[in-house]
Amino acid sequence: MHAECGALDSGSPDKQAPTAPATRPWRKGVVLLGEQAWAHGCVADRLSGDARYVLWVGERAPAGYTSVAPARIGRHLGSECQALVFDAHAGLHPDVLAAALGTLRAGGVLYLLLPAWDDWLGGDEAGLQRLACWPLDPAAVGRRFLRRLRRCIETDEVFLVVQQRQAGVLPKPVAGMPVSWTLSPEQERVAAAIERVAMGHARRPVVLTADRGRGKSTAVGAALARLLAAGRRVVLCAPGEPAVEAVFAQLLRELPQAERQADGFVFSGGSVRFRRPYEQLQDPQPCDLLMVDEAAAIGLGMLEALARTHNRLAFSTTVHGYEGSGRGFLLRFMQTLRRLMPQVHELALDEPVRWADGDPLERWLGDALLLAAEPRPAASPLAPGYRWLSQDELAADEDLLRQVFGLLVSAHYQTRPSDLQQLLDAPALRLLIAHQRGAVVGAALLVEEGGFDAALAAQVCLGRRRPRGHLLLQSLAQHAGWCDAPCLRALRVMRIAVQAGLRRQGVGRGLLLEAERYARAANMDLLGTAFGLDEAVLDFWLDAGYRVARVGYRVDPASGAHSGQMLKGLSTTGTELAEAAHRAFQRDLPLRLQGELCSLPAALVQTLLAGRPALDAVTPDERDRATLRAFAFGDRSYADARPALWRCVLAALGAGDRPDPILLRQVLQTPFAPDAAHAPDRALVRQLRAAAASLPGVQQ
Repeated sequence: MHAECGALDSGSPDKQAPTAPATRPWRKGVVLLGEQAWAHGCVADRLSGDARYVLWVGERAPAGYTSVAPARIGRHLGSECQALVFDAHAGLHPDVLAAALGTLRAGGVLYLLLPAWDDWLGGDEAGLQRLACWPLDPAAVGRRFLRRLRRCIETDEVFLVVQQRQAGVLPKPVAGMPVSWTLSPEQERVAAAIERVAMGHARRPVVLTADRGRGKSTAVGAALARLLAAGRRVVLCAPGEPAVEAVFAQLLRELPQAERQADGFVFSGGSVRFRRPYEQLQDPQPCDLLMVDEAAAIGLGMLEALARTHNRLAFSTTVHGYEGSGRGFLLRFMQTLRRLMPQVHELALDEPVRWADGDPLERWLGDALLLAAEPRPAASPLAPGYRWLSQDELAADEDLLRQVFGLLVSAHYQTRPSDLQQLLDAPALRLLIAHQRGAVVGAALLVEEGGFDAALAAQVCLGRRRPRGHLLLQSLAQHAGWCDAPCLRALRVMRIAVQAGLRRQGVGRGLLLEAERYARAANMDLLGTAFGLDEAVLDFWLDAGYRVARVGYRVDPASGAHSGQMLKGLSTTGTELAEAAHRAFQRDLPLRLQGELCSLPAALVQTLLAGRPALDAVTPDERDRATLRAFAFGDRSYADARPALWRCVLAALGAGDRPDPILLRQVLQTPFAPDAAHAPDRALVRQLRAAAASLPGVQQ
């Protein structure tokens, strides 16, 4: 049954497998090219139905195996498998592949299931849909990333590539590799150092860095278990709960009698509780240690705020991995931390614990997804050149690709493998670089937005349509009520990056000027950007002539920042919209500072209100009345309509009308918070809509 299943265990004759260490065998890779049912049968037969150490990633699996949907791979981080089956017939997401491969231990086999090469490169529409901005479909998305991935597979000796109906026997995972959770000497030193932070002298933080697979979570979990057993209070911060699941798993192995609670563990008077960074800052919980895990995925401003408000801290981060890059963390945050706490202790985990040092499958992953890409150092650019790059040019020049992606990795704390696919294949993306003597010293990623017809723009404004992409203009329409915004054409700066040693030397400004020339030549109406609000970054955009049009209500859990949206007008229509949106934002800001923007840092508030025109903030205008009607009829959220409601209710009272008391209690007297725990529930919003419908001017 299923005899035609692949290459022999020894490999094909033209591939000489590397020699693995005697004690820890290499991991292997097998690619099965053909129909899904055939591949499923081959793998199931080879694994003989033993699903105990198999992680099957895909939408479905054969009988006897449990499939894990790609979107749920985070639940398995920190676990181990001996066979990893990655079914990419429904699309290959690089972030999921990188994460899943981190669970495969020494001697294990990756079975990568793909359609035949030509079918894969011509299809994979489910995997490419997320890259196609409206009105484009997956057919418009490039296949450069997939072609490069194929090349990386076919030219690397770690993989056996098996065509359907090719005779032979698939490699089988090495049997008898017991899971060991005993700490290595290197991990033991790390755990002891974290313990000393909580029990020794204050203001002597520890910073732990490690590549993936080095056992960082195991060491951290062991340290927290020991502190819990000693009755200490620990707050564990991370970008999200999935990031700490491996830490909690090790804590339970070390201390199985600990009592699990919703947010962590308690035992013998001690506690380990998970909190997001902004939660700990807004409502500090006393602790003997603040442990910040995956710190590279947290905004630098948030990390600095934590360091200023806590005396006993430990930070850990993955330097290269699917979670994002730790290079920016190392380059920038360490300077700040040394200034605040000079006696910082730096540690590193260098030895892999899940696979052998030099494992060829891990090396392949790093090359294929550029996990360790770095920019080429350059001298101070007195006059850098600027160049627009096509995606074909980038894909054809591996050195250039590594420089550009390495620069993005080093400059942004949340760069993932999927960003490489977007860089190579997203059809709406434009790439501009600054270069000097062969080195890429700056880069800007831009995307074209807008061009909707009036009917579609109206549907977007009412919240009934949300075509893929067009983030900035659709947000201005749906949330701020600028319903004509999607009809305009804008060039949005998605990312802008400059080499760390060359910042504040005009490279970034030069990139923006080149982008503006391009947009003007293409008769666009606007330039725009959206980013996590930070004082220095905001100043950069203000200096470049951009105006704030909107600030999002919610705090990003990783960066701890509200999102800011900024515009710069090019055409007459675009300039009018940018100026009107800025005036409306400043008009609403005093009220929003009492509610949804109450956590904005004072320095940002000062900058955002500087030069605010002398407007009557409590007199409603026609735009307010239009927003009121949209809210009353269900086409605008309460948060978006709140300033207009506030002005209209005050105006009604001033004119001698008697608005429904529920409007007075909720709009005038109740502090507003955007989080789910404090925002009005659906029933209350329905009552508010009905009450708003009775205000003067709504039925006109």
